[in-house]
Amino acid sequence: MQTSTTSSTCPAAFSLDTLRELGQWSAVGFYEGLGLPWPRAYGLAMRRLYENMSVRVPDDHLLIPFEPLPTSLTMASHNVWSAQSFILNLNHHSGLHVSDPIAAECRKQFPQHAATIDALVADLRPRLRHYCGYTHSNPDIRRVVGEGFDAMETELDTELAKVQTAGDDPDALNLLLALKDYTAGVRTFHQHTTEALRHAADTAKGARRKDLQVIADSFAACFVKPCTTFIQGLLAVNFTWMLDGCDSIGRVDQALGLLFEQDIEAGTLDLRLARRLIDEFWHAFERLNGWNLQIGGRRPDGEDGCNALTREFILACGRNKLRRPNVAFRITQDTPDNLVVEAMKALREGSGRPALYNDDLYIRALHDLDLGLTPEDAREIGFGGCTETMIAGLSNVGSLEGEINLAKALELAVHNGFDPAAGKQVGPSTGKFADFADFDAFKAAVQTQIRTMTANFATWANSQLEKRFRDGDPKMYRTFFTRDCVKNHKSFEAGGARYNWSVVTYQGITTLIDSLATVKHCVYDQRSVTPQELVDALTADFTGADAVLRKLKAAPKFGNDNPYVDDLGADIMDFACRELTSHRQARGGRFLPSCIVFATYANAGTVVNATPDGRHAKTPLNDSVGAFAGRDRNGPTALLNSVLKLPAWRMAGTPVLNLRFQKQVLSDRAGLRAAVSLIRSFFERGGMQVQISVINREDMLAAQKTPEAYQNLIVRIGGYSEYFVRLGKSLQDTVIARTEHSLS
Repeated sequence: MQTSTTSSTCPAAFSLDTLRELGQWSAVGFYEGLGLPWPRAYGLAMRRLYENMSVRVPDDHLLIPFEPLPTSLTMASHNVWSAQSFILNLNHHSGLHVSDPIAAECRKQFPQHAATIDALVADLRPRLRHYCGYTHSNPDIRRVVGEGFDAMETELDTELAKVQTAGDDPDALNLLLALKDYTAGVRTFHQHTTEALRHAADTAKGARRKDLQVIADSFAACFVKPCTTFIQGLLAVNFTWMLDGCDSIGRVDQALGLLFEQDIEAGTLDLRLARRLIDEFWHAFERLNGWNLQIGGRRPDGEDGCNALTREFILACGRNKLRRPNVAFRITQDTPDNLVVEAMKALREGSGRPALYNDDLYIRALHDLDLGLTPEDAREIGFGGCTETMIAGLSNVGSLEGEINLAKALELAVHNGFDPAAGKQVGPSTGKFADFADFDAFKAAVQTQIRTMTANFATWANSQLEKRFRDGDPKMYRTFFTRDCVKNHKSFEAGGARYNWSVVTYQGITTLIDSLATVKHCVYDQRSVTPQELVDALTADFTGADAVLRKLKAAPKFGNDNPYVDDLGADIMDFACRELTSHRQARGGRFLPSCIVFATYANAGTVVNATPDGRHAKTPLNDSVGAFAGRDRNGPTALLNSVLKLPAWRMAGTPVLNLRFQKQVLSDRAGLRAAVSLIRSFFERGGMQVQISVINREDMLAAQKTPEAYQNLIVRIGGYSEYFVRLGKSLQDTVIARTEHSLS
């Protein structure tokens, strides 16, 4: 294998020897590879990183590796400084990038090399390009557990030999050579981890020595070869997750469930140790800002996949009151009710986990969207980040590679394509509001703005995605651990995965629906507000327009099982989704609509002035496909009935629905059964997903006054759980304003 070990590719301001002295091993590899074709520098950077990285075994931990890098981002701090920190750092969504905080710390530790560090940062930054949005992923843990790293690298060697023999595809050759460097680094990292565990076990005492010996023996035998025990499997999954920067991990109960049940039945698994490792895995997600993990759902053969490990993971949600991981419980028609009850028990503990998914409808929806899925692969649904739909281990689903602000589309229609917030024309001229003959004419203008906005987005997104094909970080770790990339001789970013699409989130769905219904009701049906009065009130942000505002707020709103509003919402969302899915995505798939606005619905509102539903300028939009906070007043069944009328299956990227229950709802057996019945009915009638918060308004108000006393108060917000006190005031207020439902 060709490698460069000279400093000829380094700028004059520093040398490889200086980088080695600073311990900047990823930068050493990157500059070794700059004289070689792209993407060799990325493979060498990862190789040198892992070849020279120490492995910690903290005294209170058994699940090792403890961190993907000594500089790993944590919930407590934006970076953890240690003796070994990397200016050329790793992030799961953007790959290799420059870390300014670590560069600053490095200057303090090596003041004599401050100029070199400045030069390194200045030289690296323009080289490390990132395009388009945020990308989550699920690595192929089924293959890691079932086949092992050796078999996967053998496949790489076979494909490399084919390309070298053919000699006619230099791009494929250089990608596979970069992967060979990457896998060499991974193998060394595994070896160093094994050695660190052996040393820790040899020097430990008492019960910890016994546990560490089990861990050391299991780790040495796992990952590289197929796993034969549950402990091996969990350690291999954790190791793979670390390699991907602690993002999302896929269907762990499906990859490890048989091993867990086998070991329990044989009496070879210490359940105490297994539960401790599961809890450490949960806390690692929390500490390292990890994202999603899925449980339940259909197996590839079509049977319900719930097993004993599924239940253990639900119990872990209950006993670990944490915001992470986002646990996605895929519920089928055949999922045992007792497991759904256990999920409700976990939810009443207040962490908002697990989120609940209608697995059978997701599978049908993905099939109907004509994404090329086989029936077996369609059942391998995974989720990344908050809840972006992907195929676990088999796909590159650009997570939130962009957003479309539907509230802005309505605003543009009101103002003839002019954006009053930006002060310029941004959309097509669709007519003055006062000139629309009827509501249908106004709705057509809104549709034109949505169509134009969607086409513009698709053009921009594809231009960005195409730049990833031959530029920027190809994501060595995801290219290797996503099935078919190696066989296709294409990187993860260039469409190498078996399935490729992009999840695009709709912002302001309910703001759009409520505003349309309000305009129809007040301006065209009741004629209680004239077109000019509405435009003047919006322009003034309702200052001096109290009478108009009262009429607008009194108009029917979404979430109350009112066909006047709901049918209008179904129609406009069907139109929007059809427009988006009509566009092809550069990697070969489609753009998949969703509503996953997590904490961004506040920012989305800052670019939208006052809207006809009575919302004030620059305030947050709605946070899901449900009612605007506090507007659903007829109980949870009415809210769910409204949501059921939306074409949720067209938003298979995931249409997040947040539902808040009073604490006492799930306090007894009757309440638990009633909640299960409500969710089952919702799913049977076409509901796709629901996220439940069990939290009192009084607790949130108290937390605003004395946040130090409510550090562990967790709320569900737009797709994931978050500590209430970490939210900004405007977001806190929207969560407090949500309707608190009972089941009476």
